[in-house]
Amino acid sequence: MTSDGKRRVDLDTIDRRLLIELLRDSRVSLRRLSEEMNVSPATLHNRLTKLVQEGVIKGFTALVDYTKLGYSLSAIIMVKVNGKYLVEFEREIANTDNIVAVYDVVGEYDVVLIAKFRSVEDLDVFLKQLLKNSKVERTYTSIVLNAVKEDPRVKI
Repeated sequence: MTSDGKRRVDLDTIDRRLLIELLRDSRVSLRRLSEEMNVSPATLHNRLTKLVQEGVIKGFTALVDYTKLGYSLSAIIMVKVNGKYLVEFEREIANTDNIVAVYDVVGEYDVVLIAKFRSVEDLDVFLKQLLKNSKVERTYTSIVLNAVKEDPRVKI
């Protein structure tokens, strides 16, 4: 068990290699991987199914360069929330279109939001709307000048 009560999944060599290859390219065929790994396609399929069922793999998605879609502004928004509304606020804000990450943190602020916007004006509208929320006590926003690294994949 991990500190948050979730069961830790131990990976063997095959599971680890499968995950590494899927992180590199989630469109790769199991047949091709089975040849490279010298494991049957059925074995890889069963391993993949098990990793999905255990929640290790939460989904398959594309890595998108949002700047090419016009989302050229990234913001890190720290939010101080009235304590009794913290979980409710986090659930609500997590469903907001521009929000890509919501972190429950300790310190002066309670929540850190990572968000993407097309313009400073869009960020301004978002922040003003956020500050109208009665659960929010105050915010602190930083605008990202240059994303040196932005990749949700962790080397395993």
